[in-house]
Amino acid sequence: MKQILFIFGFILLLSSCKKSYQYIEIIEEKDLISGQKETKEKDPVTITAVSDSDAYCQAYQKFCISQKVENHMTKEGMGMLTSTKDFKLIDDQNHDITLTVSFAKKDSILADIYSNIMGMSLGSYRDGSDEETVKGSADPEKVKSLEQYFNKEKDEFDTEGRVWYQPKSCPKYRNQNGIYIYFATKNNIPEKLRFCIQYHADEWLFFKKVSFSIDGKAYDYIPLKTETDSGNGGRIWEWSDEAITESTDKQLIKALAKAKTAKMKFIGRQYYNIKTLSKQQIEDIKRTIELYHAMGGDF
Repeated sequence: MKQILFIFGFILLLSSCKKSYQYIEIIEEKDLISGQKETKEKDPVTITAVSDSDAYCQAYQKFCISQKVENHMTKEGMGMLTSTKDFKLIDDQNHDITLTVSFAKKDSILADIYSNIMGMSLGSYRDGSDEETVKGSADPEKVKSLEQYFNKEKDEFDTEGRVWYQPKSCPKYRNQNGIYIYFATKNNIPEKLRFCIQYHADEWLFFKKVSFSIDGKAYDYIPLKTETDSGNGGRIWEWSDEAITESTDKQLIKALAKAKTAKMKFIGRQYYNIKTLSKQQIEDIKRTIELYHAMGGDF
């Protein structure tokens, strides 16, 4: 009995010794219009640790995860507007201890952390947090920074509790022109990306194929099914909304994500209509893929 009480007391002592630290990521952000770069600090993230060395190792792990995601996106040919350059670690006395933390075999331990993070798949990271929003995330901090550009909606009638993520700038209704990708998460794990194309005009096209010209290279997209509707004033709308499964479709989406210029040609039964993608539409596609990867999705 005394032994049990001793162990319990020891555990309580360890718990009471934990301190809070603030991890601050330092990023370089590129302006979409001017191309100029600016160094910024992201919002602090709280780390709980029993010592400065423990906190530093946790902070370094977060830093490595951010670099892992960025390396993956670059390898896929999708340039990012932000890049992680460094980090700060602030203790509970508001002191920056980043450069003063010292512990035995520091270089060797950090090298092991770096090697482990760079060797894991994006979907395999778990940070042990109890917060529902970060479970299953490859990079919770990047998720947090990207979520501001998305509408997040939980379907109250879905028995599996899916949460949907759509770019805020995408059409709210079907009777608008648009092109975007989006996805749902189930138990905080991303499901397949979906590709939505919407056509709104005065006359029917009954499109069955959409051809793309992306930076001078041609792509074809043939939806499995298209829907149609019409409203007051004689306006019509046609759309396709499907999961991205084929490798050729993935190549199209990746090309759109890194496009400088892109046009799409709706091909109907007799006629066609050409529309130019806006910079916002292209940026939304790229951001959606970034968020998808940051939440552990594989695309």
